[in-house]
Amino acid sequence: MSKVQKTWLLAIISMMTILLLAACGNDKNSTPSSSDATGKKAGVDASDAAGEDKKSHLNVALFWLGSSLDPAEEWNGWTLTRAAIGETLIQFDEQMKIVPKLADKWDRIDDTTWHFHIRDGVTFHNGNPVTADAVKKSIERSISLNERGQSTLPIASMTAKGQDLTIKTTQPDASLLGNIAEPLFIIVDTSADTSKFKSEPIATGPFMVTGYTPDQEIQVKKYDKYWGGAADLDTMTLKYIKDDNTRALALQSGEIDVASNVGRSQMPLFQDKTQYTIDEIPSLRTQFVWFNTTHSLLSDVKVRRAISYGIDREMYANTLVGGQAAKGPFTSALPFGYDKITGYDYEPAKAKQLLDEAGYQDADGDGIREKEGKKLSLQLILNSAYESDSVVAAAMQSQLKEIGVELELTSYEDLTDHQKSGNYDLALTSINTGITGDPQYILDFYFKTGAEWNVGGYSNPKLDELIERLHSEFDVEKRYVLAAEAQQMILDDAAYMFLTYTPINIVSKSNVKGATMYPIDFYLLDRNIKVE
Repeated sequence: MSKVQKTWLLAIISMMTILLLAACGNDKNSTPSSSDATGKKAGVDASDAAGEDKKSHLNVALFWLGSSLDPAEEWNGWTLTRAAIGETLIQFDEQMKIVPKLADKWDRIDDTTWHFHIRDGVTFHNGNPVTADAVKKSIERSISLNERGQSTLPIASMTAKGQDLTIKTTQPDASLLGNIAEPLFIIVDTSADTSKFKSEPIATGPFMVTGYTPDQEIQVKKYDKYWGGAADLDTMTLKYIKDDNTRALALQSGEIDVASNVGRSQMPLFQDKTQYTIDEIPSLRTQFVWFNTTHSLLSDVKVRRAISYGIDREMYANTLVGGQAAKGPFTSALPFGYDKITGYDYEPAKAKQLLDEAGYQDADGDGIREKEGKKLSLQLILNSAYESDSVVAAAMQSQLKEIGVELELTSYEDLTDHQKSGNYDLALTSINTGITGDPQYILDFYFKTGAEWNVGGYSNPKLDELIERLHSEFDVEKRYVLAAEAQQMILDDAAYMFLTYTPINIVSKSNVKGATMYPIDFYLLDRNIKVE
């Protein structure tokens, strides 16, 4: 390790130590447990000795909250599945297997026809029955309101009769089952006043919304007529606490009872098993960097490859953020050909050679290469709330300087507008690349030419053709071969830079039961959550 690397590594470790000491010393001035209108505290019975009915309540911290509670808009459905408010026809279990939810069985009739039987006895939160026609109208609403709806479910027609729903697609769609499990297709009662869904969606989950403050919190209570049996827990407050450190401190102080995605530097605070329970698992989330391929400096594939060789993913995973060094977009936990692709190792000498070949030299001796008088200076944008992104960005800045690339770091609370507008050079973030249990969805939305989230302007017609072939290939093993070929094309083009596969966790007070982490992190709570 070079002197420069040692310097920044010591700085990062020192920063984490300071944060931990500050957090540990926070007990004296801890925030009191929050109370609801009846005086109940988090996880504590507010009944007096006179024998009032006991009510159980939990405060839960969410690391992300959508723009509203309408699941058909943007990515808001993820909030509803995490909060156990909304449900889809089918879902994934802890082993990433598709299991029944509102549909109790289904069949593929032919390459473009699917049949679903809607579970009998299910009701919406307003008491209305969930029929095949209600499901049909809910899916149609999602497709009409969300720009990714039609491409996710290319439906030609739907026919509803009783509890039987038949879906015909415009083309063979081998990934339909995984796609229909995406929270965009949470089933809601469209016969209700849908204009109120932004704050009070009428769905089917074990909990129903009783209050909502945008960008702050959701209040829910158990739905007594839930088809799977009423939850033991009576009410919850789901608080939006975006910052990793703040979320951990809120758990430590007693302000909240359950928190997901606690940062690595704060995990030592919760090792006492008599006070806390930790469920940490490998995730399907990949931390990666978008290259803006339309940028004058980054349009050269040699520059992108040099940057890719100039960073040490193994060190990031082993020393800074945990998890596993990334090779491609999909983690090794997914059977999409991880072992068949070749990624980028840390090879600074090779990086320097590529920059030499691209015509970049350090002519003035300031350590930064230039070409035709233009410095090889780039801006990396990142999310200010995520600890793992901040420490990795600092490491990248130091390592890239060693090969002659200047990296300026700029943090924002929300990267979306900057990415969508192309107002960046490189963008660091993370996404769950296994949300449908199939490679099709992510390849379609992030890597295909002109795709909604191909915000770096990357285009490869051969890749587009290969992705299209996936739509009509129903043989699972052949799909995985195609997925591996697609990943290798993306890596060869150095269109993106994959860094780490990050672990995910849920930390709760020891008296909270049923807080289980799923590999797909749009699941979080269910009817089993309770306090003892």
